[in-house]
Amino acid sequence: MVAALLVVTLVAAIYGNRHERPPVGAVLYLWYGGPNQDSGLGTPGWNSSTYPGGGTIVDQPTIGYYSSDDNETFAWQVSQMQKAGFSFAVISWWGPSTLGESGAINKATHDFFAYLKSNGSTFKAAIMIDAYNGTHGLSNPSLASDYDYIYNNFVTPFGKWYFDWPGPLLMTFNPVTPLDNDSRFTSKEIGNYACEPIDTCAAHSLNQKLDWIFWDTPAQYFVGQGGSYNATNDEGPPVISSDGEVTLVPRIDSYYDQGYQNGSFLRFDPSLSKGLYQEQWGYVLSHSSSVKLVIIYSWNEYHERTAIEPHIDFTANINSTYLSNLTSYYASKL
Repeated sequence: MVAALLVVTLVAAIYGNRHERPPVGAVLYLWYGGPNQDSGLGTPGWNSSTYPGGGTIVDQPTIGYYSSDDNETFAWQVSQMQKAGFSFAVISWWGPSTLGESGAINKATHDFFAYLKSNGSTFKAAIMIDAYNGTHGLSNPSLASDYDYIYNNFVTPFGKWYFDWPGPLLMTFNPVTPLDNDSRFTSKEIGNYACEPIDTCAAHSLNQKLDWIFWDTPAQYFVGQGGSYNATNDEGPPVISSDGEVTLVPRIDSYYDQGYQNGSFLRFDPSLSKGLYQEQWGYVLSHSSSVKLVIIYSWNEYHERTAIEPHIDFTANINSTYLSNLTSYYASKL
Protein backbone atom coordinates (compact mmCIF):
# COMPACT_ATOMS: atom_id res chain seq x y z
CA MET A 1 0.00 0.00 0.00
CA VAL A 2 2.81 2.41 0.91
CA ALA A 3 4.70 1.57 -2.28
CA ALA A 4 1.58 2.13 -4.39
CA LEU A 5 0.96 5.46 -2.68
CA LEU A 6 4.54 6.53 -3.41
CA VAL A 7 4.12 5.63 -7.09
CA VAL A 8 0.88 7.61 -7.35
CA THR A 9 2.50 10.60 -5.63
CA LEU A 10 5.52 10.45 -7.93
CA VAL A 11 3.41 10.22 -11.09
CA ALA A 12 1.22 13.10 -9.91
CA ALA A 13 4.29 15.23 -9.23
CA ILE A 14 5.81 14.48 -12.62
CA TYR A 15 2.68 15.16 -14.61
CA GLY A 16 1.68 18.08 -12.42
CA ASN A 17 4.98 19.80 -13.20
CA ARG A 18 4.77 18.91 -16.85
CA HIS A 19 1.38 20.57 -17.22
CA GLU A 20 1.99 23.61 -15.04
CA ARG A 21 0.97 26.66 -17.07
CA PRO A 22 3.79 29.00 -18.09
CA PRO A 23 3.39 32.48 -16.59
CA VAL A 24 1.67 34.99 -18.87
CA GLY A 25 2.35 38.72 -18.50
CA ALA A 26 1.93 42.00 -20.34
CA VAL A 27 4.01 45.13 -20.87
CA LEU A 28 2.48 47.96 -18.82
CA TYR A 29 3.05 51.67 -19.49
CA LEU A 30 2.71 54.15 -16.64
CA TRP A 31 3.34 57.27 -18.70
CA TYR A 32 -0.27 58.48 -18.88
CA GLY A 33 -0.88 61.70 -16.99
CA GLY A 34 1.91 63.53 -15.17
CA PRO A 35 4.23 65.03 -14.24
CA ASN A 36 1.35 66.50 -12.21
CA GLN A 37 -0.60 63.29 -12.86
CA ASP A 38 -3.64 64.98 -14.32
CA SER A 39 -5.66 63.07 -16.90
CA GLY A 40 -7.63 63.47 -20.09
CA LEU A 41 -6.75 64.29 -23.69
CA GLY A 42 -3.80 66.62 -24.05
CA THR A 43 -2.08 65.46 -20.86
CA PRO A 44 1.15 63.44 -21.12
CA GLY A 45 0.56 60.23 -23.00
CA TRP A 46 -2.90 61.20 -24.23
CA ASN A 47 -2.47 63.01 -27.56
CA SER A 48 0.35 65.09 -26.14
CA SER A 49 3.45 66.30 -27.95
CA THR A 50 5.82 65.51 -25.08
CA TYR A 51 8.19 62.60 -24.56
CA PRO A 52 7.99 59.81 -23.54
CA GLY A 53 4.52 58.63 -24.40
CA GLY A 54 3.52 61.47 -26.67
CA GLY A 55 1.70 61.15 -29.97
CA THR A 56 -1.72 60.60 -31.44
CA ILE A 57 -4.14 58.14 -29.85
CA VAL A 58 -7.40 57.09 -31.53
CA ASP A 59 -8.65 54.38 -29.14
CA GLN A 60 -10.17 55.15 -25.75
CA PRO A 61 -9.91 53.05 -22.58
CA THR A 62 -13.32 52.12 -21.26
CA ILE A 63 -12.60 54.03 -18.03
CA GLY A 64 -11.60 57.13 -20.00
CA TYR A 65 -8.21 58.79 -20.42
CA TYR A 66 -6.86 58.01 -16.97
CA SER A 67 -3.95 59.03 -14.79
CA SER A 68 -1.52 56.12 -14.47
CA ASP A 69 -0.47 57.04 -10.94
CA ASP A 70 -3.82 56.51 -9.26
CA ASN A 71 -4.98 53.69 -6.99
CA GLU A 72 -8.35 53.46 -8.72
CA THR A 73 -6.54 53.04 -12.04
CA PHE A 74 -4.24 50.40 -10.52
CA ALA A 75 -7.22 48.53 -9.07
CA TRP A 76 -9.03 48.46 -12.40
CA GLN A 77 -5.94 47.48 -14.40
CA VAL A 78 -4.83 44.70 -12.06
CA SER A 79 -8.36 43.31 -11.94
CA GLN A 80 -8.65 43.34 -15.73
CA MET A 81 -5.18 41.86 -16.22
CA GLN A 82 -5.97 39.00 -13.88
CA LYS A 83 -9.25 38.37 -15.70
CA ALA A 84 -7.23 38.18 -18.92
CA GLY A 85 -5.05 35.45 -17.44
CA PHE A 86 -2.02 37.52 -16.52
CA SER A 87 -0.08 36.87 -13.35
CA PHE A 88 2.43 39.70 -13.80
CA ALA A 89 3.18 42.94 -15.64
CA VAL A 90 6.44 44.22 -17.09
CA ILE A 91 6.67 47.94 -16.33
CA SER A 92 8.41 50.16 -18.88
CA TRP A 93 10.70 52.19 -16.61
CA TRP A 94 12.42 55.41 -17.68
CA GLY A 95 15.13 55.79 -15.09
CA PRO A 96 15.43 56.96 -11.49
CA SER A 97 14.60 60.58 -12.20
CA THR A 98 12.39 62.63 -9.89
CA LEU A 99 11.74 65.32 -12.51
CA GLY A 100 9.38 65.71 -15.46
CA GLU A 101 7.62 62.82 -17.15
CA SER A 102 10.41 60.31 -16.47
CA GLY A 103 10.13 61.24 -12.80
CA ALA A 104 6.36 60.76 -12.99
CA ILE A 105 6.85 57.27 -14.45
CA ASN A 106 9.34 56.42 -11.70
CA LYS A 107 6.94 57.63 -9.01
CA ALA A 108 4.06 55.68 -10.58
CA THR A 109 6.24 52.56 -10.56
CA HIS A 110 6.89 52.98 -6.84
CA ASP A 111 3.18 53.55 -6.27
CA PHE A 112 2.17 50.51 -8.33
CA PHE A 113 4.34 48.20 -6.21
CA ALA A 114 3.06 49.90 -3.05
CA TYR A 115 -0.52 49.30 -4.24
CA LEU A 116 0.17 45.57 -4.75
CA LYS A 117 1.72 45.29 -1.30
CA SER A 118 -0.95 47.27 0.54
CA ASN A 119 -3.68 45.11 -0.97
CA GLY A 120 -1.91 41.80 -0.44
CA SER A 121 -2.24 41.15 -4.17
CA THR A 122 -1.15 37.90 -5.80
CA PHE A 123 -0.26 39.92 -8.91
CA LYS A 124 3.41 40.72 -9.52
CA ALA A 125 5.52 43.09 -11.60
CA ALA A 126 8.98 43.22 -13.14
CA ILE A 127 10.96 46.14 -14.55
CA MET A 128 12.06 46.77 -18.13
CA ILE A 129 14.67 49.53 -18.37
CA ASP A 130 13.55 51.38 -21.48
CA ALA A 131 15.88 53.20 -23.86
CA TYR A 132 15.54 56.48 -22.00
CA ASN A 133 19.01 57.57 -23.11
CA GLY A 134 18.12 57.24 -26.79
CA THR A 135 20.41 55.58 -29.33
CA HIS A 136 23.41 55.68 -27.02
CA GLY A 137 22.06 53.12 -24.59
CA LEU A 138 23.48 53.43 -21.08
CA SER A 139 27.10 53.26 -19.98
CA ASN A 140 28.00 50.40 -17.66
CA PRO A 141 28.39 52.72 -14.63
CA SER A 142 24.96 54.27 -15.33
CA LEU A 143 23.37 50.87 -15.86
CA ALA A 144 25.00 49.51 -12.71
CA SER A 145 23.51 52.47 -10.84
CA ASP A 146 20.09 51.63 -12.30
CA TYR A 147 20.48 48.01 -11.19
CA ASP A 148 21.28 49.17 -7.65
CA TYR A 149 18.32 51.55 -7.65
CA ILE A 150 15.90 48.88 -8.85
CA TYR A 151 17.19 46.33 -6.35
CA ASN A 152 17.04 48.76 -3.43
CA ASN A 153 13.74 50.44 -4.33
CA PHE A 154 11.68 47.66 -5.89
CA VAL A 155 13.14 44.21 -5.26
CA THR A 156 14.11 44.60 -1.59
CA PRO A 157 10.99 46.35 -0.25
CA PHE A 158 8.56 44.55 -2.58
CA GLY A 159 10.21 41.15 -2.99
CA LYS A 160 6.94 39.25 -2.61
CA TRP A 161 5.45 41.28 -5.46
CA TYR A 162 8.48 41.36 -7.74
CA PHE A 163 8.25 38.75 -10.49
CA ASP A 164 10.93 36.03 -10.41
CA TRP A 165 12.06 34.00 -13.42
CA PRO A 166 13.76 32.32 -11.63
CA GLY A 167 15.48 35.30 -9.95
CA PRO A 168 14.07 38.86 -10.06
CA LEU A 169 13.48 39.47 -13.78
CA LEU A 170 15.10 42.65 -15.08
CA MET A 171 14.69 43.35 -18.77
CA THR A 172 16.42 46.01 -20.86
CA PHE A 173 15.02 47.33 -24.11
CA ASN A 174 17.65 47.52 -26.82
CA PRO A 175 19.95 49.35 -27.31
CA VAL A 176 20.37 48.98 -23.53
CA THR A 177 22.58 45.92 -23.12
CA PRO A 178 22.13 44.21 -19.74
CA LEU A 179 24.87 43.55 -17.22
CA ASP A 180 25.71 39.87 -17.30
CA ASN A 181 27.66 39.83 -14.05
CA ASP A 182 24.96 40.93 -11.61
CA SER A 183 23.79 37.77 -9.90
CA ARG A 184 20.95 39.60 -8.12
CA PHE A 185 18.84 39.51 -11.30
CA THR A 186 17.80 37.39 -14.22
CA SER A 187 18.82 39.94 -16.89
CA LYS A 188 17.44 39.78 -20.43
CA GLU A 189 17.72 42.16 -23.39
CA ILE A 190 14.56 42.38 -25.46
CA GLY A 191 13.95 44.25 -28.70
CA ASN A 192 13.30 44.11 -32.42
CA TYR A 193 15.70 43.49 -35.25
CA ALA A 194 14.80 46.99 -36.44
CA CYS A 195 14.35 49.74 -33.88
CA GLU A 196 11.68 52.39 -33.80
CA PRO A 197 12.54 55.64 -35.64
CA ILE A 198 13.07 57.62 -32.48
CA ASP A 199 15.93 55.25 -31.57
CA THR A 200 17.82 54.21 -34.66
CA CYS A 201 19.95 51.77 -32.68
CA ALA A 202 23.00 52.71 -34.69
CA ALA A 203 25.18 50.77 -32.29
CA HIS A 204 23.34 47.54 -33.07
CA SER A 205 23.52 45.56 -36.27
CA LEU A 206 20.58 43.56 -37.58
CA ASN A 207 22.56 40.44 -36.74
CA GLN A 208 22.88 41.40 -33.09
CA LYS A 209 22.05 38.58 -30.71
CA LEU A 210 19.07 39.59 -28.57
CA ASP A 211 17.98 37.41 -25.67
CA TRP A 212 14.31 37.87 -26.50
CA ILE A 213 12.50 39.27 -29.55
CA PHE A 214 9.87 41.90 -28.75
CA TRP A 215 7.53 40.74 -31.49
CA ASP A 216 7.49 39.24 -34.99
CA THR A 217 4.47 39.02 -37.29
CA PRO A 218 3.93 36.80 -40.35
CA ALA A 219 4.07 38.65 -43.66
CA GLN A 220 0.45 37.85 -44.59
CA TYR A 221 -0.75 40.26 -41.89
CA PHE A 222 1.25 43.19 -43.28
CA VAL A 223 -0.86 46.12 -44.51
CA GLY A 224 1.53 49.02 -45.02
CA GLN A 225 4.52 51.02 -43.90
CA GLY A 226 6.00 54.47 -44.27
CA GLY A 227 9.14 56.40 -43.47
CA SER A 228 12.11 54.60 -41.98
CA TYR A 229 10.33 51.38 -41.01
CA ASN A 230 11.29 48.20 -42.82
CA ALA A 231 8.62 45.61 -42.18
CA THR A 232 10.74 42.73 -43.46
CA ASN A 233 12.89 42.98 -40.34
CA ASP A 234 9.87 42.04 -38.22
CA GLU A 235 8.15 39.47 -40.38
CA GLY A 236 7.87 35.87 -39.32
CA PRO A 237 6.22 33.69 -36.68
CA PRO A 238 6.63 34.48 -32.98
CA VAL A 239 10.19 33.78 -31.83
CA ILE A 240 10.51 31.31 -28.96
CA SER A 241 13.87 31.94 -27.32
CA SER A 242 16.28 29.22 -26.29
CA ASP A 243 15.05 29.58 -22.69
CA GLY A 244 11.38 29.43 -23.68
CA GLU A 245 10.23 33.10 -23.70
CA VAL A 246 7.90 34.31 -26.45
CA THR A 247 6.32 37.73 -26.99
CA LEU A 248 3.00 38.08 -28.81
CA VAL A 249 1.33 41.15 -30.29
CA PRO A 250 -2.37 41.58 -31.20
CA ARG A 251 -1.62 44.09 -33.98
CA ILE A 252 0.74 46.93 -34.86
CA ASP A 253 -0.67 50.20 -36.17
CA SER A 254 1.28 53.43 -35.76
CA TYR A 255 -0.37 54.99 -38.82
CA TYR A 256 -2.24 57.61 -36.80
CA ASP A 257 0.89 58.41 -34.82
CA GLN A 258 3.17 58.97 -37.80
CA GLY A 259 3.35 62.72 -37.22
CA TYR A 260 5.03 62.08 -33.89
CA GLN A 261 7.15 59.33 -35.44
CA ASN A 262 8.58 61.67 -38.11
CA GLY A 263 6.33 60.31 -40.83
CA SER A 264 7.05 56.65 -40.12
CA PHE A 265 4.40 54.04 -39.51
CA LEU A 266 3.92 50.29 -39.59
CA ARG A 267 0.66 48.36 -39.93
CA PHE A 268 -0.05 44.71 -39.23
CA ASP A 269 -3.75 43.74 -39.04
CA PRO A 270 -4.87 47.26 -37.98
CA SER A 271 -8.59 46.40 -37.96
CA LEU A 272 -8.13 43.00 -36.29
CA SER A 273 -9.90 41.44 -39.26
CA LYS A 274 -7.10 39.11 -40.39
CA GLY A 275 -6.75 37.15 -37.15
CA LEU A 276 -3.11 37.94 -36.34
CA TYR A 277 -3.56 37.52 -32.58
CA GLN A 278 -5.36 34.20 -32.98
CA GLU A 279 -2.60 32.98 -35.29
CA GLN A 280 0.10 33.99 -32.81
CA TRP A 281 -1.58 32.16 -29.96
CA GLY A 282 -2.15 29.16 -32.23
CA TYR A 283 1.58 29.05 -32.95
CA VAL A 284 2.36 29.15 -29.23
CA LEU A 285 -0.11 26.37 -28.44
CA SER A 286 1.27 24.17 -31.22
CA HIS A 287 4.78 24.69 -29.81
CA SER A 288 3.74 24.64 -26.15
CA SER A 289 6.38 22.11 -25.16
CA SER A 290 9.02 24.79 -25.86
CA VAL A 291 7.20 27.69 -24.17
CA LYS A 292 8.13 28.62 -20.59
CA LEU A 293 7.08 32.30 -20.45
CA VAL A 294 4.63 34.42 -22.48
CA ILE A 295 4.71 38.24 -22.61
CA ILE A 296 2.07 40.25 -24.47
CA TYR A 297 3.00 43.54 -26.07
CA SER A 298 1.08 45.29 -24.73
CA TRP A 299 -1.46 46.01 -22.03
CA ASN A 300 -1.82 49.71 -22.83
CA GLU A 301 0.52 51.05 -25.52
CA TYR A 302 -2.09 53.02 -27.46
CA HIS A 303 0.26 54.87 -29.82
CA GLU A 304 1.25 51.73 -31.71
CA ARG A 305 -2.23 50.30 -31.04
CA THR A 306 -0.98 47.12 -29.41
CA ALA A 307 -3.20 47.60 -26.33
CA ILE A 308 -5.43 44.75 -25.18
CA GLU A 309 -6.67 46.75 -22.18
CA PRO A 310 -10.48 47.06 -22.52
CA HIS A 311 -11.06 50.01 -24.83
CA ILE A 312 -13.31 51.49 -27.48
CA ASP A 313 -11.62 50.58 -30.76
CA PHE A 314 -11.29 53.14 -33.55
CA THR A 315 -11.08 50.76 -36.52
CA ALA A 316 -12.64 47.48 -35.37
CA ASN A 317 -16.29 46.90 -34.54
CA ILE A 318 -15.60 44.77 -31.48
CA ASN A 319 -16.60 44.48 -27.85
CA SER A 320 -14.31 46.52 -25.59
CA THR A 321 -13.06 43.33 -23.92
CA TYR A 322 -12.56 41.38 -27.17
CA LEU A 323 -8.75 41.21 -26.98
CA SER A 324 -8.55 40.64 -23.23
CA ASN A 325 -11.17 37.88 -23.52
CA LEU A 326 -9.19 36.26 -26.34
CA THR A 327 -6.12 36.37 -24.13
CA SER A 328 -7.94 34.70 -21.25
CA TYR A 329 -9.22 31.96 -23.57
CA TYR A 330 -5.86 31.13 -25.10
CA ALA A 331 -3.91 31.47 -21.85
CA SER A 332 -6.24 28.88 -20.31
CA LYS A 333 -5.27 26.46 -23.11
CA LEU A 334 -1.55 26.55 -22.29
